[in-house]
Amino acid sequence: MGPSQSQLRLLSPEDRILYKKWLRGGLLFYSSVMALMVLATVASHMITSAPSDVAGEPMHTAAIASKK
Repeated sequence: MGPSQSQLRLLSPEDRILYKKWLRGGLLFYSSVMALMVLATVASHMITSAPSDVAGEPMHTAAIASKK
């Protein structure tokens, strides 16, 4: 957990600036990773949402696998 308000007041101005930069960088990094994962999920869903036409009729993956 991060420092409390009273602990932040005890830090020097340089340390506060460093802490805020570190915090901002961490938030930016993890937000970027989460956005990329959401985009990958949406892209994967868009690609795999098309029905599989096997012998003229749509089939689910489980049905295709069970016929093998």
